[in-house]
Amino acid sequence: MKKLLFTSALVCTLLLCAGALADAADITASVRLEATGNTRLLKRLTDRRFDRAWQGGRGHGALTVRSDIPMYGLYVIWEESPRAFTLAGGSGSATEYGDSAFLHQYYPLNGEKEIRLIPENDNGKHFGIKEIYVLGEGEVPSWVQRWEPTWEDADLMLLFAHPDDEVLFFGGLLPYYGTERGLRVVPVVLTDAGSQRSTELLNCLWSLGQRHYPVFGPFRDVYAWSLKDAYAKFGKNKTTRFLVEQLRRFKPEVLVTHDVGGEYGHGAHRLCADLAIRSLNLSSDASFDGESYALYGGHALQKLYLHLYRENSLVMDWDQPLLSFGGRTGFELAEDAYGSFHLSQHRYEQYRVEPRDSKYSSYRFGLYFSSVGPDVQKNDLMENTEIVVGGQGL
Repeated sequence: MKKLLFTSALVCTLLLCAGALADAADITASVRLEATGNTRLLKRLTDRRFDRAWQGGRGHGALTVRSDIPMYGLYVIWEESPRAFTLAGGSGSATEYGDSAFLHQYYPLNGEKEIRLIPENDNGKHFGIKEIYVLGEGEVPSWVQRWEPTWEDADLMLLFAHPDDEVLFFGGLLPYYGTERGLRVVPVVLTDAGSQRSTELLNCLWSLGQRHYPVFGPFRDVYAWSLKDAYAKFGKNKTTRFLVEQLRRFKPEVLVTHDVGGEYGHGAHRLCADLAIRSLNLSSDASFDGESYALYGGHALQKLYLHLYRENSLVMDWDQPLLSFGGRTGFELAEDAYGSFHLSQHRYEQYRVEPRDSKYSSYRFGLYFSSVGPDVQKNDLMENTEIVVGGQGL
């Protein structure tokens, strides 16, 4: 009898532990949304579309969420970097959140059945929300994005022109180096391609294992027909100062970016490559952009790789199985990420994650510059660097 009681108690304990570790349910479908204004567009908050938003602020006051099921988490996809607001519970609790740079944010709750999002100082600014997800009790699901700040000291920086280029032309780079190898990778997207594409980029990066927030450039996304056209539209000095500041701030050992020919000729792609080349000496030059030099000091890259560069070329193996992703390959992950998240670009049938043997292969790179010697193995962007991960040299 004692053995039976012990076994029963053990089973109960295991079940309780399993229950405690279960993912919280998405209870959004059961909540009720209210606002003091702009009620007609409240349905946008739960339509699971990222191309439109509900607009609070501008006299519309608070957004109220009510639920018969206790709420333990709120995941918000903001239209733009949110300004300060108060998250108030029906029981009188209130948490103040300041301005933030993160477009996707998770806010823990304590089992409230009513919460209000009250924008600070309704001064006519937007309080735009694209989507909300309300969670019940349990562990926060892995699909909920809880971003960490951008790495302060990077190992590798990936500079790309637009959201989706990070997978179309660089294939398995992010899941391999950022997750499988555990390097501090900073993705930098040059253009501000709009709220929808920024959300698509964050969703893509999260699926590839990125947990530290990327850098979004300030340049409006316009098509450029040539490098000259790109500099005319974006500003040569302004774009150069931007990249030099990123290099000084995050201090990567290796920089990877686009083809000098812009892959299929896009001027913004060409601009990224030209900026990288121009910045090799400027990033350590105290006479250039004294403001960022005073903030971060100078920085000298160890290596610069350009996509498709024919000299000192190497072919990356994005087809090797990655343990961090259950044996899936970096190329497979990139294909799935583009197909699942960069939905706004699917109307362009010519875009795809470039396979190994294609004209714009996402596997092929060339070493444009190295201060640590030539590549010998020619299969690793970090060859000859002294990057340490988990206490072990790579």
